Amino acid sequence: MVVVGGGIMGSCTAYQVARRGATVLLLEQFDFLHRRGSSHGDTRTIRSTYPEPYYTLMMKQAFSLWHEAQEEIGYLVHTNTPHLDFGPNHSKSLMACLANCIQHNIPIHTLSSRQACDRFVGLSLPSDWMALLTEEGGGVIHASKAVAMFQALALKHGAVLRDRASVQRISTTSMSTPLRSGNGQDPAVWVHTNRGSAVGRKCVIAAGAWTPKLVQKMCGLSLPITPLHTTLAYWRIVEPEKGSPIQVFLRQLLIDFCSFSTQFL
Repeated sequence: MVVVGGGIMGSCTAYQVARRGATVLLLEQFDFLHRRGSSHGDTRTIRSTYPEPYYTLMMKQAFSLWHEAQEEIGYLVHTNTPHLDFGPNHSKSLMACLANCIQHNIPIHTLSSRQACDRFVGLSLPSDWMALLTEEGGGVIHASKAVAMFQALALKHGAVLRDRASVQRISTTSMSTPLRSGNGQDPAVWVHTNRGSAVGRKCVIAAGAWTPKLVQKMCGLSLPITPLHTTLAYWRIVEPEKGSPIQVFLRQLLIDFCSFSTQFL
């Protein structure tokens, strides 16, 4: 099998197929662990609260698979933390998340706006909002570390990894000498890259935001996929100021003065 795309999806696919004893070649158009896709960086959230019921059901198995991979590699890429969703009381999406968790026996708590703000210091919600809290079934995935983990596991199970291998053409006929031969069984799929060609019985496209462009180029199909740019925000939790009221006042006054002064430098 040839897997196109070395992000989290492609790397997971290569690992799972290789551990089943199949021959796998993983291709990445850029350097491995590059920062041009959606799989890089320090953290991504992982949760069970989805408005789509099939995602919530899938997450039960997903957490089990994350645990298995961590046990095999010997280090952790998932940090379990409580997960908080919030929105207007009448939000259909929020109500669907709640219903899906209840249906699949995932412990979840509903909090009023006041309860959420009292429990989570620094959070400010409108009075007509609510929150959903899952103590389990949430957390943080260490993104780049997770991709590297699956690539290492794929290598362990015999997969071959090639980066800087941009796919030029996918076909059922040979055009050049293969990098890695298939097992001779039909049908065969040839994947032609700037580094040579590879053949396999199957080809999986896991190219993320490049998928529509790649599929259009390969077979002329226009997939209804629209890549979205998502902003990730992180906030430092500031501990309450310590000291007497006058000390706190003077400290803040000094900060404000310094900030004001820099505007004229």
